[in-house]
Amino acid sequence: MQGLRKWKLGRIATMGMVAVLLAGCKADEVEIDLAIEQLKAVAAGEEVTAEFEAVFSNIGELDDEQRAQVGAVEDILTQYMSVDDFELERTDLGFEVTVEGELPVLGVDRADHAYYLSVTESASLPGYHRVSFETGDDFARMEGEMSAINFMLSPDAYHPTKFRLDGRSSSVLAPAAEVNGRSYLLYDAPLEDRVRLIQKGGAFDSTGAGFFVRLDG
Repeated sequence: MQGLRKWKLGRIATMGMVAVLLAGCKADEVEIDLAIEQLKAVAAGEEVTAEFEAVFSNIGELDDEQRAQVGAVEDILTQYMSVDDFELERTDLGFEVTVEGELPVLGVDRADHAYYLSVTESASLPGYHRVSFETGDDFARMEGEMSAINFMLSPDAYHPTKFRLDGRSSSVLAPAAEVNGRSYLLYDAPLEDRVRLIQKGGAFDSTGAGFFVRLDG
């Protein structure tokens, strides 16, 4: 009985470490670089991509089996996303995975891509475009393949997100955003150079981050 208990505890510990492989597959933060000119290009029907960086971290070490699972996750991720760099590093307290790549920026509200940015005219705010972080039809397939490695590796659909928005616009509206260390129920201001919008937690865990912007300036 004691041996069985030790086996169970060891297996739980192993599964727990695998579960935190990518911090439960929720990023500490996904940073997305965007420019107003890119959004205007999408609105005009052009194909655009935006650079992103996602960082996942957790306390603890990975054994060889778990490192192999990290490699398997990387292989799946590169099949569904444009990944330029996938780096696993040790930290003082554990490990950190950094993923860098590009997201398609599309003028549609539905797409095949696992992850993408949607830029569409707002139905509720005339004169504005809605920019939102979305999952597409491929997300379910990617999720299924990662879960097949280990059921606890199922990726989160949405993550804490920072938009780095550069350019000029007469108005940017961002609900429940943090800007320069200050939190806003509704951030509402013109864009004269650049702004950093952080959205996380609460409803964003279910809907994904996003904002509204005028592109007529």
